Amino acid sequence: MEKQTKIFVDNAIGQSSEYNMLMNLSRLSVSKHLVDEHFTLIWANEYYYELIGYPKEEYERLYENRPDKFYAEDPENWKLLVEKVTETLASGASGYHFIGRMRHKSGRMMWVKLANVFTDEMIDGYRVSYTVMADVSELQQTLLEQSITYNNIPGFIAKFRVVEKGFEFVEANEKFTRLFGRSDYSLDSPVSARNPAVLIDNYEAMRRGEPVNFVLQARELDGNNVWLQVSGECLDWQGNDPIYLFVYIDISELLEQRELQKQTSQRLEQLAFVDPVTGGRNRTSFEIDAGGAVRDALPSTYVLVWLDIQKFKLVNDLFGVAMGDRILRHCYETVEAHLENGEYAARLAADGFNLLLRAAGEKELEARLNRIAEDANDFEPFRERKYLLSFSAGIYPIDDPTLPLIKIQDRANIARKKNGGAEEHCLCTCLFYSERDRLRSLREKEMENRMHDALERGEFVVYLQPKQSLKKAAIAGAEALVRWRAPEGLIPPNDFIPLFEQNGFIVDLDLHVFEKVCAMLRKWLDNGVTPVPVSVNMSRAHLADPQFLERYENIRRAYDVPPELLEIELTESLVFENPHLLVQFIERIRAHGYHCSIDDFGSGYSSLNLLKDMNVNVLKLDRVFFASQEADNARERIVIVSVIDLAKKLSMGTVAEGVETPRQVEFLQQADCDMVQGYVFSRPVPLAEFEQMAFGREIAA
Repeated sequence: MEKQTKIFVDNAIGQSSEYNMLMNLSRLSVSKHLVDEHFTLIWANEYYYELIGYPKEEYERLYENRPDKFYAEDPENWKLLVEKVTETLASGASGYHFIGRMRHKSGRMMWVKLANVFTDEMIDGYRVSYTVMADVSELQQTLLEQSITYNNIPGFIAKFRVVEKGFEFVEANEKFTRLFGRSDYSLDSPVSARNPAVLIDNYEAMRRGEPVNFVLQARELDGNNVWLQVSGECLDWQGNDPIYLFVYIDISELLEQRELQKQTSQRLEQLAFVDPVTGGRNRTSFEIDAGGAVRDALPSTYVLVWLDIQKFKLVNDLFGVAMGDRILRHCYETVEAHLENGEYAARLAADGFNLLLRAAGEKELEARLNRIAEDANDFEPFRERKYLLSFSAGIYPIDDPTLPLIKIQDRANIARKKNGGAEEHCLCTCLFYSERDRLRSLREKEMENRMHDALERGEFVVYLQPKQSLKKAAIAGAEALVRWRAPEGLIPPNDFIPLFEQNGFIVDLDLHVFEKVCAMLRKWLDNGVTPVPVSVNMSRAHLADPQFLERYENIRRAYDVPPELLEIELTESLVFENPHLLVQFIERIRAHGYHCSIDDFGSGYSSLNLLKDMNVNVLKLDRVFFASQEADNARERIVIVSVIDLAKKLSMGTVAEGVETPRQVEFLQQADCDMVQGYVFSRPVPLAEFEQMAFGREIAA
């Protein structure tokens, strides 16, 4: 019977133009295929060709009635169809339904639904099948969009009858009943107790059949609390009670994410704009707000103050780093308490603050900054330890608001760093930026522009200052000092050394001096002269490079100079910046055979305790020890004798710097000091002059 039916269908499709017309009008493709490896097309109605976009003649010419060729550009989609056919045949079923993708001639990918039936008819040894195909792209896209929506929105659906004083459960989707059950709710239930105002207000609207939208807190069957976004609409009425369909969306995670985002934003804002030490503005915040205020203001509306706590390293040493941070916070809070509307402050560096203040007269600004300094000293730890904080302030009256804020800050900092011109008996030393400062800044910029070329042209020359042995009454060593012999004349070291230390060029200059000294020692050795040891200064900038000593060693080995003829001088200030790191560098310097000395000892806040860790060869006493020209200050003499005696006990040689009078020399001989370096014997001199003094003749190159 089934076979006869299929034959009847075959004859009907093949012979009835009425049926063909019906299928075309219904937008259905009907086709007949061999069940071979190509699914060869035997016959198709007109809509088949319209559906795929190819006229019958073109389809036959391009693809030879072979669907496998038609699918050549879409092998994955063809594979899925073949698998479906193969699976159906293996199961013995008479046909299949399949939804898959097919490419239209235009290149558009369609969704098509295939309904296939296998017949018992055989052609050339292959079974014959009939396929009805329809374009379901729009429907499939809608289903796909709905699927994506329902799968990704954590929603629940339930239907309730809104009765007097509560809600009567009608039905719900599985997700709702799994989490909340199938219970009725009264206005006296725990749900209402957690959401009294929200639920009661909306209940009255629901009794009237009005749409509602609200947020409430509910408890799942397992006890978890969730927040739900509820939307409800009246579907029907049962007597006087409306029937509502409610859609619930779990927004607990969203609320948590919002709270987390809020906290994250607050943390990011704190990281971006809050100084971690003071809890106040940081550099970024100051540049935004203070910079904006300056740009919007008229000339001479504001002054920029660079305020530094003097010798703050000593504060950390006395009170500890944790207390040092508390002091910085206290200082910032003190400054902030003195600010007026439209004024700003921030900590920009370790112990440096920037203040944007309203312009005023110099005396008025000085008085104001000193009031800030006085209040900053009103701090309990200072009262206990009887310590006074002192400040230095560089002040730049902003006469050109169009300048970048960084230039304004630089000018205030330049003013702060200049020497002299301010009263130092007050808590805050105030220095104002002047035209002279501007010219000096221009001069420094000019030197920066010339420094590399000057080094290549040999403008930086080495002078030697003799070190006189007090035991042998002869020159026993020398210190190499650099001079800039520019075309316009000699530039004093104080004009360029601090600048080069700031911009890092001092590293190249130090290495240049070291090479000149090595060349000089090599010359003396080659001429049979017994050299005297020569010391060279090493800037702190070298210590930033862990491999800095290799560069020195490469130069020394190139000139084949014994390392014991070279002494590397490190300034006392380095001791307090990073004493532990400095001890390591001293050990490395001495391990290579160099001598090592601490220069300017006593110029700052020397810690005698550190001497036990610093294994140096020489201690150089700074000129501050020799304030008395006649060496007749008893307390001064006691200190000098004690330091020299201590150095001897630690197996260190001693050199007194800045000695200017014979009475000082006489005293130092009595104190058993090893050498003297100062104008009493000689100023720094060119190489030829030094050779005459040390060897009695100029040594030929």
